[in-house]
Amino acid sequence: MSRAGLIVIREFGKRQILMDQNDGTDQVGILLEGTAFLESMNREGQRRILDYYEPGESFARKCFPETGGVCYVISRARCRAAFVDDRKLMLHYRAHERRAALLEEILTAAQRRAMMHTDILGQRTLRQKLLTYFGYLQRQKGGDSFILPFSYTDCADYLAVDRSAMMRELGRLREEGILRTQGRRLWAQIVSGKVPEGGAG
Repeated sequence: MSRAGLIVIREFGKRQILMDQNDGTDQVGILLEGTAFLESMNREGQRRILDYYEPGESFARKCFPETGGVCYVISRARCRAAFVDDRKLMLHYRAHERRAALLEEILTAAQRRAMMHTDILGQRTLRQKLLTYFGYLQRQKGGDSFILPFSYTDCADYLAVDRSAMMRELGRLREEGILRTQGRRLWAQIVSGKVPEGGAG
């Protein structure tokens, strides 16, 4: 724990909740190790992955969307996160500059990722969804090769598609030479942000 009790570091096992919509504290989380999902569960018990976090990325309950169901941040596997108490942060830094900068960073990142997810989900075909998402990952990593940040099952939930249909489309992309895979490492031929037309939708 840091001075004034501003930061607490916690470890989590697989599929443990880091933060949920009923959390009564005003905490900001910063993922230090592992991967975590922002998930929602509708009234029918269907899971949706709304966002995901990798080391160095932040999340806060005040950024949770209104989904009509339950919403929470949960670990994919073992992970470690730091939590900052926003109320203590506000009292500790009276001029609020550092608090404002931290919250601005979280809100900006959340908005950017939400727009990315909206763009992906708005694609008309399954092929376009996959290649649009892979294009984002390529630009983030700065090369043709990138590692899928979670399992293919989780990827299907993130893209809101049927897993079997997604795996068939990935197979077609491999056959056409557009995609090469080795486990969760992928190589994709995506030029200037444009994706090939066609394929199953």
